[in-house]
Amino acid sequence: MVPEEWPLAALAADRPVGSARTRGSRRLASVRRDFFLDPVHRLTEQERALMTAMLHDLVGSIAGEVLAAMPANGIEPPDAATLAMRLSATGLLDREELVYLLLRRADEHRISTAFAGRAGARKLPLLPQLVGDGDAAVAAAAMALVVARGRRRDAFGQPRIELNDLSPGEVASLALSVAAALAENGDRLAMSAAAGVVASGHGPSDSLDFAAVGLADALETAGRVDDAMIEAVAQEGEASLLAAMLARKAGISFETAWGYLVSGQEDGLALLGRMAGLGRPTAARLIAEFGAVSGASVEEEIARFDSLGDDQVKVALDWWRLPPDFRAASAALGQARG
Repeated sequence: MVPEEWPLAALAADRPVGSARTRGSRRLASVRRDFFLDPVHRLTEQERALMTAMLHDLVGSIAGEVLAAMPANGIEPPDAATLAMRLSATGLLDREELVYLLLRRADEHRISTAFAGRAGARKLPLLPQLVGDGDAAVAAAAMALVVARGRRRDAFGQPRIELNDLSPGEVASLALSVAAALAENGDRLAMSAAAGVVASGHGPSDSLDFAAVGLADALETAGRVDDAMIEAVAQEGEASLLAAMLARKAGISFETAWGYLVSGQEDGLALLGRMAGLGRPTAARLIAEFGAVSGASVEEEIARFDSLGDDQVKVALDWWRLPPDFRAASAALGQARG
């Protein structure tokens, strides 16, 4: 069981499993991987349940869109969990970009819940303040982020993901995979065409990340991505907006900033603060607010921030500003970063 604050996730986690368990060498291989997995890297039950609920919801949404693109087809929408498990069993949902997004959304939910649970009276949160900002561009970008987040919450306040949140290539692959499963006893040609219609109707400009980056850009254009704003955003636990702002200040990608901010990437928050050019007080606030989130020691991170040399920071920045495929090829060739 999972705690009651995860209602839909609990349904996904507690779905009864029959006796048809995989046996023999195939199950043994899975058990060996799971048994010897470093506990530090293992998902918590809450993370697993939440990611499962989001995945089932996404698959169900895709199935509904594919069937809607085939009017008067008479096909009843299948159970989303059953369809997702059918696709999972064949490995069609074991996709790096998809799993990365599911994990990120689970992390964002965990962080927002932790910051919202702080005791004591609080002023109006930062995002609603920005919605009423005197700068029209900032206000519009803040409202766009609020609306985008609202669309990605279910009736119980649990997070969802949409096809728009994935890259066009990933959207097309997922839509075609779901359509293929729906067409196992139907018209495959019509179903594949419907999947193409669904894929063409989604784009990254409607993604949640695009909205967060849009607000960071508006604040930067207004000259307000300074240490004071970084501290305010960190104190609110606005992880995505904070990652977008730090990425802009450092000249690195959002994904790289997120890795340092939340995922415990090497040299973590200290190096991120140095790459973004933060002053020591602001870096200390960032480390204090997000140290526990990334599993870092606050004292060690602050000491590391003080000890990092300019040459080390330059090496890191030079590396992360390279194209991703170039970095991947360099790493595969065994080349050092410096």
